[in-house]
Amino acid sequence: MAKILRHFVDDVAKDLSQLFDDRKVTKVSIGYYAIMLGDNLKAQHIKKRASGAFMTSFDDVNILISPTAGDNLIKSRYYFELPECIYDFTMDRGIEYIAYSALEDVKVCRPPIYNQVFTRTSPSAIPRLFMNKYETPDIKNPYFYRSKEKVYLLGLDCIDPEDIKLEMGLYTTLQPVTEIDLDAPFEFPDETLAILKRQVMDMARFALLVPQERINDGSDNVNEGAVPTSKISSVNDIKQE
Repeated sequence: MAKILRHFVDDVAKDLSQLFDDRKVTKVSIGYYAIMLGDNLKAQHIKKRASGAFMTSFDDVNILISPTAGDNLIKSRYYFELPECIYDFTMDRGIEYIAYSALEDVKVCRPPIYNQVFTRTSPSAIPRLFMNKYETPDIKNPYFYRSKEKVYLLGLDCIDPEDIKLEMGLYTTLQPVTEIDLDAPFEFPDETLAILKRQVMDMARFALLVPQERINDGSDNVNEGAVPTSKISSVNDIKQE
């Protein structure tokens, strides 16, 4: 059962209230810290494990085609827009798979994913693909490459995009910080909740201490106790691998 972000936020808020009884950090701010820091921890967790625990599946994704170029669009090339934001892993590994059924008019006792799975490529590698008949993009050997939020598809030129739907598995990020919903499911690995709590607590403590450091009382003296004396957080704690 997925955790609820509010449960995590309430736990942190309770502990902070015991440290700072005269000042408070809003729950929305704590939620913001949790998402901002949590995405980094969750990304590292996914990269270290060959697991589908945090893969999200999408079905019936439409294939689009643009009649004109511009705005990150290539004229007449098939593409789709990522349904959600994904982690920017090397070699586009934020996309676990993309598949479609090449035998839609044939009754088969197997799901579409078993028919055709796309292979990841890059624009600079496309010319080389056409030099080998076994690698040339076609309906039996389709490819994809990513350009920002758009994913372009190669090898489907002879198929009407309205006749097929895509299925895919993506490693999606946590909900956007601009759309914080404390009652939304919090898809986060249990193993790293303690680390996340410590980092959020450190961030909140820093936010509470900073205003005191910035007070200008007209003197050159720094108020004793205004500058935090305890370690807030190590750079190594939140660096990206």
